[in-house]
Amino acid sequence: MRVIMKLIRNAQVSDGKSGTKRVDLLFDEKIRQISESPIDIQDAEVIDLGGKLLVPGCIDPHVHFNDPGFTHGEDFETGTASAACGGITTVIDMPCTSVPAVTNVSNLRTKLKAVEGKALIDYALFGGIRKNDLPVDSAQLRELSDAGVAGFKIYTISGMDSFKALSYDEIGRVLTENPGQLFLFHAEDEEIIRLAESAAGNVTPVNFSETRPAAAEAEAVKRVIGLMGESNRVHFVHISSREAAEIILNSDKDVSFETCPHFLRFTSSDFPRLKGRLKTVPPVKGEGDREFLRICVFGGDVDFIATDHAGCVWPDEKDFTDFSKVYNGIPGTELMVPYLFSEFYNGMGVSLETIIEITSRGAALRYGLYPNKGSLKIGTDADFTVINPVESYEVDESRLHCRGKYSPFDGTAFSCSVDRTIVRGETVFKINSGIMVKPGYGRFCEPDTD
Repeated sequence: MRVIMKLIRNAQVSDGKSGTKRVDLLFDEKIRQISESPIDIQDAEVIDLGGKLLVPGCIDPHVHFNDPGFTHGEDFETGTASAACGGITTVIDMPCTSVPAVTNVSNLRTKLKAVEGKALIDYALFGGIRKNDLPVDSAQLRELSDAGVAGFKIYTISGMDSFKALSYDEIGRVLTENPGQLFLFHAEDEEIIRLAESAAGNVTPVNFSETRPAAAEAEAVKRVIGLMGESNRVHFVHISSREAAEIILNSDKDVSFETCPHFLRFTSSDFPRLKGRLKTVPPVKGEGDREFLRICVFGGDVDFIATDHAGCVWPDEKDFTDFSKVYNGIPGTELMVPYLFSEFYNGMGVSLETIIEITSRGAALRYGLYPNKGSLKIGTDADFTVINPVESYEVDESRLHCRGKYSPFDGTAFSCSVDRTIVRGETVFKINSGIMVKPGYGRFCEPDTD
Protein backbone atom coordinates (compact mmCIF):
# COMPACT_ATOMS: atom_id res chain seq x y z
CA MET A 1 0.00 0.00 0.00
CA ARG A 2 1.32 3.41 -0.95
CA VAL A 3 2.23 5.59 2.02
CA ILE A 4 1.00 9.17 1.82
CA MET A 5 3.60 11.55 3.16
CA LYS A 6 2.58 14.51 5.29
CA LEU A 7 4.13 17.93 5.22
CA ILE A 8 3.96 20.50 7.99
CA ARG A 9 4.63 24.00 6.74
CA ASN A 10 5.40 27.19 8.66
CA ALA A 11 6.16 25.65 12.03
CA GLN A 12 8.08 27.59 14.65
CA VAL A 13 10.52 25.28 16.43
CA SER A 14 13.32 25.82 18.92
CA ASP A 15 16.60 26.97 17.41
CA GLY A 16 18.43 25.02 20.12
CA LYS A 17 19.37 28.19 21.97
CA SER A 18 16.98 30.86 23.24
CA GLY A 19 14.87 31.52 20.17
CA THR A 20 12.84 29.91 17.41
CA LYS A 21 13.12 29.32 13.67
CA ARG A 22 10.65 28.54 10.90
CA VAL A 23 10.82 25.06 9.35
CA ASP A 24 8.95 22.59 7.17
CA LEU A 25 8.77 18.94 8.30
CA LEU A 26 8.15 15.92 6.07
CA PHE A 27 7.00 12.74 7.79
CA ASP A 28 5.03 9.55 7.71
CA GLU A 29 5.24 7.49 10.90
CA LYS A 30 8.80 8.78 11.24
CA ILE A 31 10.38 12.18 10.64
CA ARG A 32 11.92 12.14 7.15
CA GLN A 33 13.10 15.70 6.54
CA ILE A 34 13.37 19.01 8.38
CA SER A 35 14.24 22.10 6.39
CA GLU A 36 14.45 25.83 6.96
CA SER A 37 13.75 26.19 3.24
CA PRO A 38 10.36 25.20 1.79
CA ILE A 39 10.15 21.48 1.03
CA ASP A 40 8.94 20.81 -2.50
CA ILE A 41 7.08 17.51 -2.77
CA GLN A 42 4.08 16.31 -4.75
CA ASP A 43 1.04 14.50 -3.34
CA ALA A 44 1.79 15.16 0.31
CA GLU A 45 -0.92 15.99 2.81
CA VAL A 46 -0.12 19.58 3.79
CA ILE A 47 -0.67 20.95 7.28
CA ASP A 48 0.04 24.67 7.40
CA LEU A 49 0.64 25.76 11.01
CA GLY A 50 0.81 29.43 10.12
CA GLY A 51 3.62 30.11 12.61
CA LYS A 52 2.31 28.09 15.53
CA LEU A 53 4.82 26.46 17.86
CA LEU A 54 5.79 22.85 17.22
CA VAL A 55 7.68 20.89 19.88
CA PRO A 56 8.66 17.23 20.29
CA GLY A 57 5.63 15.31 21.51
CA CYS A 58 5.11 16.13 25.18
CA ILE A 59 5.42 13.39 27.79
CA ASP A 60 3.58 13.00 31.08
CA PRO A 61 5.94 10.65 32.93
CA HIS A 62 3.78 10.10 36.03
CA VAL A 63 0.15 9.04 35.68
CA HIS A 64 -2.21 6.68 37.47
CA PHE A 65 -4.67 5.38 34.89
CA ASN A 66 -5.70 2.50 37.20
CA ASP A 67 -6.20 -0.13 34.51
CA PRO A 68 -7.05 -2.90 35.26
CA GLY A 69 -8.74 -2.93 38.64
CA PHE A 70 -9.58 0.61 39.76
CA THR A 71 -11.14 1.87 36.56
CA HIS A 72 -14.01 3.60 38.36
CA GLY A 73 -11.53 6.47 38.88
CA GLU A 74 -9.79 6.38 35.49
CA ASP A 75 -8.93 3.92 32.75
CA PHE A 76 -6.56 3.94 29.81
CA GLU A 77 -9.17 5.11 27.32
CA THR A 78 -10.34 8.12 29.32
CA GLY A 79 -6.85 8.85 30.64
CA THR A 80 -5.13 8.79 27.26
CA ALA A 81 -7.98 10.77 25.68
CA SER A 82 -7.47 13.45 28.31
CA ALA A 83 -3.71 13.38 27.72
CA ALA A 84 -4.11 13.68 23.94
CA CYS A 85 -6.38 16.70 24.33
CA GLY A 86 -3.66 18.24 26.47
CA GLY A 87 -0.89 17.81 23.91
CA ILE A 88 0.61 14.69 25.50
CA THR A 89 1.87 12.04 23.05
CA THR A 90 3.32 9.56 25.59
CA VAL A 91 2.45 8.75 29.19
CA ILE A 92 4.25 6.56 31.71
CA ASP A 93 1.87 4.77 34.05
CA MET A 94 2.55 3.85 37.67
CA PRO A 95 2.52 0.21 38.86
CA CYS A 96 0.63 0.59 42.12
CA THR A 97 -2.94 1.58 41.20
CA SER A 98 -3.89 -1.45 39.15
CA VAL A 99 -4.79 -5.03 40.00
CA PRO A 100 -2.49 -6.86 39.93
CA ALA A 101 0.29 -4.40 40.67
CA VAL A 102 3.13 -4.49 38.14
CA THR A 103 5.68 -6.29 40.30
CA ASN A 104 6.55 -9.25 38.04
CA VAL A 105 6.45 -10.18 34.36
CA SER A 106 3.17 -12.08 34.64
CA ASN A 107 1.45 -9.01 36.12
CA LEU A 108 3.03 -6.81 33.45
CA ARG A 109 1.54 -9.03 30.74
CA THR A 110 -1.86 -8.84 32.42
CA LYS A 111 -1.61 -5.05 32.42
CA LEU A 112 -0.51 -4.86 28.79
CA LYS A 113 -3.37 -7.10 27.68
CA ALA A 114 -5.86 -4.91 29.57
CA VAL A 115 -4.71 -1.57 28.14
CA GLU A 116 -3.54 -2.32 24.58
CA GLY A 117 -7.02 -1.94 23.10
CA LYS A 118 -7.78 1.25 25.00
CA ALA A 119 -4.80 3.58 24.60
CA LEU A 120 -5.10 6.47 22.14
CA ILE A 121 -1.49 7.60 22.56
CA ASP A 122 1.79 5.80 23.26
CA TYR A 123 2.64 4.62 26.74
CA ALA A 124 5.38 3.14 28.88
CA LEU A 125 4.98 1.43 32.24
CA PHE A 126 6.83 1.39 35.53
CA GLY A 127 7.38 -1.66 37.66
CA GLY A 128 7.26 -1.55 41.43
CA ILE A 129 8.73 -2.91 44.64
CA ARG A 130 6.49 -3.27 47.69
CA LYS A 131 6.88 -4.69 51.18
CA ASN A 132 4.21 -7.25 50.28
CA ASP A 133 6.76 -9.12 48.13
CA LEU A 134 9.90 -8.97 50.26
CA PRO A 135 12.56 -10.24 50.10
CA VAL A 136 13.16 -8.81 46.63
CA ASP A 137 14.18 -11.34 44.00
CA SER A 138 16.85 -9.56 41.98
CA ALA A 139 16.52 -12.04 39.11
CA GLN A 140 12.79 -11.30 38.95
CA LEU A 141 13.59 -7.60 38.94
CA ARG A 142 15.99 -8.00 36.03
CA GLU A 143 13.40 -10.06 34.16
CA LEU A 144 10.84 -7.30 34.61
CA SER A 145 13.37 -4.72 33.49
CA ASP A 146 14.19 -6.79 30.41
CA ALA A 147 10.45 -7.02 29.66
CA GLY A 148 10.38 -3.26 29.18
CA VAL A 149 9.48 -1.36 32.35
CA ALA A 150 11.00 2.12 32.58
CA GLY A 151 11.96 1.97 36.27
CA PHE A 152 10.79 0.74 39.67
CA LYS A 153 8.55 2.69 42.06
CA ILE A 154 9.12 2.52 45.82
CA TYR A 155 7.20 4.24 48.62
CA THR A 156 8.68 5.35 51.94
CA ILE A 157 5.09 5.83 53.17
CA SER A 158 1.96 4.35 51.64
CA GLY A 159 -1.77 4.33 52.32
CA MET A 160 -2.28 1.27 50.09
CA ASP A 161 -2.48 -2.18 51.69
CA SER A 162 -1.89 -3.62 48.23
CA PHE A 163 1.38 -1.68 47.79
CA LYS A 164 3.08 -1.22 51.16
CA ALA A 165 6.05 1.04 51.81
CA LEU A 166 9.60 -0.11 52.46
CA SER A 167 11.65 0.81 55.51
CA TYR A 168 14.97 2.57 55.02
CA ASP A 169 16.82 -0.67 55.86
CA GLU A 170 14.84 -2.49 53.18
CA ILE A 171 15.51 0.30 50.69
CA GLY A 172 19.21 0.08 51.45
CA ARG A 173 19.23 -3.64 50.67
CA VAL A 174 17.34 -3.11 47.41
CA LEU A 175 19.82 -0.45 46.29
CA THR A 176 22.84 -2.54 47.28
CA GLU A 177 21.59 -5.69 45.55
CA ASN A 178 20.41 -4.00 42.34
CA PRO A 179 23.06 -1.60 41.05
CA GLY A 180 22.28 0.12 37.78
CA GLN A 181 18.49 -0.11 38.01
CA LEU A 182 16.52 3.13 38.08
CA PHE A 183 14.37 3.50 41.20
CA LEU A 184 11.64 6.10 41.68
CA PHE A 185 10.75 7.21 45.20
CA HIS A 186 7.67 8.70 46.76
CA ALA A 187 9.75 10.24 49.51
CA GLU A 188 8.07 11.34 52.74
CA ASP A 189 9.24 10.22 56.16
CA GLU A 190 6.54 8.18 57.89
CA GLU A 191 7.65 8.87 61.45
CA ILE A 192 7.58 12.65 60.97
CA ILE A 193 4.15 12.42 59.35
CA ARG A 194 2.66 10.27 62.09
CA LEU A 195 3.88 12.73 64.74
CA ALA A 196 2.49 15.66 62.75
CA GLU A 197 -0.88 13.93 62.32
CA SER A 198 -1.06 13.27 66.05
CA ALA A 199 -0.27 16.90 66.86
CA ALA A 200 -2.87 18.19 64.39
CA GLY A 201 -5.82 16.22 65.73
CA ASN A 202 -8.77 16.50 63.37
CA VAL A 203 -7.58 16.94 59.79
CA THR A 204 -9.11 19.90 57.95
CA PRO A 205 -8.31 21.80 54.75
CA VAL A 206 -6.67 24.45 56.92
CA ASN A 207 -4.17 22.14 58.66
CA PHE A 208 -3.73 19.36 56.09
CA SER A 209 -0.36 20.61 54.81
CA GLU A 210 0.91 20.66 58.39
CA THR A 211 0.21 16.93 58.69
CA ARG A 212 2.60 16.19 55.82
CA PRO A 213 5.24 18.87 56.35
CA ALA A 214 8.20 19.78 54.18
CA ALA A 215 10.48 18.31 56.82
CA ALA A 216 9.07 14.84 56.08
CA GLU A 217 9.90 15.12 52.39
CA ALA A 218 13.37 16.49 53.08
CA GLU A 219 14.17 13.75 55.62
CA ALA A 220 13.13 10.94 53.28
CA VAL A 221 15.07 12.42 50.36
CA LYS A 222 18.17 12.81 52.53
CA ARG A 223 17.90 9.26 53.88
CA VAL A 224 17.44 7.67 50.44
CA ILE A 225 20.37 9.60 48.93
CA GLY A 226 22.49 8.56 51.90
CA LEU A 227 21.78 4.91 51.08
CA MET A 228 22.89 5.22 47.45
CA GLY A 229 26.07 3.66 46.13
CA GLU A 230 28.10 4.90 43.19
CA SER A 231 26.17 2.80 40.64
CA ASN A 232 22.67 3.50 41.95
CA ARG A 233 20.24 5.70 40.01
CA VAL A 234 17.33 7.40 41.77
CA HIS A 235 14.50 9.68 40.69
CA PHE A 236 12.30 11.52 43.17
CA VAL A 237 8.70 11.96 42.08
CA HIS A 238 6.42 14.96 42.80
CA ILE A 239 8.83 17.08 44.86
CA SER A 240 6.83 19.77 46.64
CA SER A 241 9.27 21.65 48.86
CA ARG A 242 12.31 23.87 48.63
CA GLU A 243 14.29 21.92 51.22
CA ALA A 244 13.94 18.59 49.42
CA ALA A 245 14.74 20.14 46.03
CA GLU A 246 17.89 21.78 47.43
CA ILE A 247 19.10 18.47 48.88
CA ILE A 248 18.70 16.83 45.47
CA LEU A 249 20.34 19.70 43.60
CA ASN A 250 23.31 19.69 45.97
CA SER A 251 23.86 15.93 45.73
CA ASP A 252 26.74 14.44 43.74
CA LYS A 253 24.85 11.16 43.24
CA ASP A 254 22.89 10.11 40.13
CA VAL A 255 19.62 11.69 41.26
CA SER A 256 16.88 13.57 39.45
CA PHE A 257 13.51 15.04 40.38
CA GLU A 258 10.21 16.17 38.99
CA THR A 259 7.65 18.61 40.27
CA CYS A 260 4.02 19.14 39.31
CA PRO A 261 1.88 21.99 37.98
CA HIS A 262 -0.13 22.22 41.21
CA PHE A 263 3.06 22.80 43.22
CA LEU A 264 3.99 25.62 40.84
CA ARG A 265 0.59 27.30 40.99
CA PHE A 266 -0.96 26.80 44.44
CA THR A 267 0.03 26.92 48.11
CA SER A 268 -1.50 25.69 51.36
CA SER A 269 -3.38 28.98 51.62
CA ASP A 270 -5.55 27.79 48.70
CA PHE A 271 -6.87 24.77 50.61
CA PRO A 272 -9.77 26.52 52.39
CA ARG A 273 -11.07 27.66 48.98
CA LEU A 274 -10.32 24.60 46.85
CA LYS A 275 -10.61 21.86 49.47
CA GLY A 276 -10.64 18.39 47.89
CA ARG A 277 -9.96 19.75 44.41
CA LEU A 278 -6.40 20.46 45.56
CA LYS A 279 -5.73 17.50 47.85
CA THR A 280 -2.74 15.37 46.88
CA VAL A 281 0.06 13.67 48.78
CA PRO A 282 2.45 15.24 49.21
CA PRO A 283 0.34 18.38 49.52
CA VAL A 284 1.17 21.85 48.27
CA LYS A 285 3.35 23.74 50.72
CA GLY A 286 4.11 27.40 51.48
CA GLU A 287 4.79 30.40 49.29
CA GLY A 288 8.56 30.00 49.66
CA ASP A 289 8.38 26.42 48.43
CA ARG A 290 6.30 27.38 45.42
CA GLU A 291 8.57 30.27 44.48
CA PHE A 292 11.71 28.13 44.75
CA LEU A 293 10.23 25.45 42.49
CA ARG A 294 9.24 28.13 39.99
CA ILE A 295 12.82 29.40 40.05
CA CYS A 296 13.95 25.82 39.35
CA VAL A 297 11.75 25.79 36.25
CA PHE A 298 12.98 29.20 35.12
CA GLY A 299 16.61 28.21 35.61
CA GLY A 300 16.28 24.73 34.11
CA ASP A 301 17.17 23.02 37.40
CA VAL A 302 14.15 20.73 37.59
CA ASP A 303 14.63 17.64 35.42
CA PHE A 304 11.07 17.58 34.14
CA ILE A 305 7.43 18.21 35.03
CA ALA A 306 4.86 15.48 35.63
CA THR A 307 1.24 15.59 36.76
CA ASP A 308 0.83 12.64 39.15
CA HIS A 309 -2.58 12.37 37.43
CA ALA A 310 -4.85 10.44 39.78
CA GLY A 311 -8.58 10.89 39.37
CA CYS A 312 -11.43 9.57 41.45
CA VAL A 313 -15.23 9.40 41.51
CA TRP A 314 -16.23 13.06 41.67
CA PRO A 315 -17.59 14.40 43.94
CA ASP A 316 -18.24 11.31 46.08
CA GLU A 317 -14.61 10.52 46.97
CA LYS A 318 -13.78 14.18 47.59
CA ASP A 319 -16.71 15.09 49.85
CA PHE A 320 -16.06 14.17 53.50
CA THR A 321 -16.23 16.30 56.65
CA ASP A 322 -13.15 14.45 57.87
CA PHE A 323 -10.56 15.76 55.40
CA SER A 324 -8.29 12.77 56.06
CA LYS A 325 -10.83 10.57 54.23
CA VAL A 326 -10.81 12.73 51.09
CA TYR A 327 -9.15 10.98 48.15
CA ASN A 328 -5.52 12.02 47.65
CA GLY A 329 -5.30 12.84 43.97
CA ILE A 330 -6.25 15.15 41.14
CA PRO A 331 -6.41 14.72 37.35
CA GLY A 332 -3.93 16.91 35.52
CA THR A 333 -2.65 15.43 32.28
CA GLU A 334 -4.98 17.53 30.10
CA LEU A 335 -3.81 20.82 31.60
CA MET A 336 -0.06 20.48 32.17
CA VAL A 337 1.11 21.64 28.73
CA PRO A 338 -1.19 24.65 28.28
CA TYR A 339 -0.43 25.71 31.86
CA LEU A 340 3.36 25.52 31.43
CA PHE A 341 3.35 27.33 28.09
CA SER A 342 0.99 29.98 29.41
CA GLU A 343 2.72 30.53 32.74
CA PHE A 344 6.38 30.11 31.84
CA TYR A 345 6.78 30.57 28.07
CA ASN A 346 4.27 33.37 27.55
CA GLY A 347 4.23 34.74 31.10
CA MET A 348 7.86 34.57 32.24
CA GLY A 349 9.77 34.39 28.97
CA VAL A 350 11.30 30.96 29.62
CA SER A 351 12.94 29.82 26.39
CA LEU A 352 11.25 27.26 24.19
CA GLU A 353 14.33 25.06 24.56
CA THR A 354 13.87 24.98 28.35
CA ILE A 355 10.16 24.23 28.01
CA ILE A 356 10.99 21.31 25.69
CA GLU A 357 13.44 19.98 28.28
CA ILE A 358 10.85 19.88 31.06
CA THR A 359 7.90 18.69 28.96
CA SER A 360 9.56 16.16 26.68
CA ARG A 361 13.29 15.60 26.38
CA GLY A 362 14.16 15.36 30.07
CA ALA A 363 11.78 12.49 30.80
CA ALA A 364 12.62 10.72 27.53
CA LEU A 365 16.32 10.78 28.41
CA ARG A 366 15.87 9.65 32.01
CA TYR A 367 13.59 6.75 31.11
CA GLY A 368 15.44 5.47 28.04
CA LEU A 369 12.90 6.60 25.45
CA TYR A 370 15.16 9.15 23.73
CA PRO A 371 15.61 9.93 20.85
CA ASN A 372 12.56 8.08 19.51
CA LYS A 373 10.55 10.14 21.96
CA GLY A 374 11.45 13.65 23.07
CA SER A 375 13.29 14.81 19.97
CA LEU A 376 12.90 16.20 16.46
CA LYS A 377 15.48 14.01 14.76
CA ILE A 378 15.38 12.36 11.35
CA GLY A 379 14.21 8.75 11.60
CA THR A 380 12.51 9.08 14.99
CA ASP A 381 8.80 8.89 15.77
CA ALA A 382 6.78 11.74 14.27
CA ASP A 383 5.38 12.84 17.64
CA PHE A 384 4.51 16.54 17.73
CA THR A 385 2.67 18.89 20.04
CA VAL A 386 1.40 22.04 18.35
CA ILE A 387 0.79 25.08 20.54
CA ASN A 388 -1.16 28.17 19.55
CA PRO A 389 0.64 30.78 21.69
CA VAL A 390 -2.03 33.46 21.20
CA GLU A 391 -5.26 31.46 21.45
CA SER A 392 -6.46 31.61 25.06
CA TYR A 393 -8.10 28.70 26.82
CA GLU A 394 -10.29 28.84 29.92
CA VAL A 395 -10.48 25.69 32.01
CA ASP A 396 -13.97 24.28 32.50
CA GLU A 397 -13.62 21.17 34.62
CA SER A 398 -16.95 19.78 33.39
CA ARG A 399 -15.50 19.55 29.86
CA LEU A 400 -12.32 17.65 30.75
CA HIS A 401 -11.95 14.27 29.05
CA CYS A 402 -10.83 12.35 32.14
CA ARG A 403 -13.33 10.29 34.11
CA GLY A 404 -13.28 12.44 37.25
CA LYS A 405 -14.15 15.93 36.02
CA TYR A 406 -12.64 18.22 38.65
CA SER A 407 -9.55 20.42 38.86
CA PRO A 408 -8.03 23.11 41.08
CA PHE A 409 -7.45 24.99 37.80
CA ASP A 410 -11.21 25.24 37.13
CA GLY A 411 -11.99 28.73 35.84
CA THR A 412 -8.33 29.57 35.16
CA ALA A 413 -7.63 31.37 31.88
CA PHE A 414 -4.49 30.22 30.07
CA SER A 415 -2.99 32.52 27.44
CA CYS A 416 -2.34 29.70 24.97
CA SER A 417 -3.87 26.40 23.91
CA VAL A 418 -3.07 23.02 22.40
CA ASP A 419 -3.85 23.16 18.68
CA ARG A 420 -2.96 19.64 17.60
CA THR A 421 -1.43 16.43 18.94
CA ILE A 422 0.33 14.07 16.51
CA VAL A 423 1.52 10.57 17.46
CA ARG A 424 3.63 8.58 14.99
CA GLY A 425 2.41 10.73 12.15
CA GLU A 426 -1.31 10.56 12.93
CA THR A 427 -3.29 13.49 14.30
CA VAL A 428 -4.87 12.09 17.45
CA PHE A 429 -6.36 15.41 18.60
CA LYS A 430 -7.23 18.57 16.74
CA ILE A 431 -8.77 21.72 18.17
CA ASN A 432 -12.43 22.10 17.21
CA SER A 433 -12.50 18.46 16.04
CA GLY A 434 -11.53 16.56 19.18
CA ILE A 435 -10.14 13.01 19.26
CA MET A 436 -9.28 11.76 15.75
CA VAL A 437 -8.24 8.12 16.34
CA LYS A 438 -9.87 5.05 17.82
CA PRO A 439 -8.83 3.39 21.10
CA GLY A 440 -6.01 0.96 20.50
CA TYR A 441 -3.91 3.31 18.37
CA GLY A 442 -1.41 3.82 21.19
CA ARG A 443 1.59 1.51 21.45
CA PHE A 444 3.71 0.23 24.33
CA CYS A 445 7.15 1.88 24.38
CA GLU A 446 10.12 -0.04 25.78
CA PRO A 447 13.22 1.78 26.98
CA ASP A 448 16.42 1.50 24.97
CA THR A 449 18.87 -0.06 27.41
CA ASP A 450 21.89 -0.03 25.07
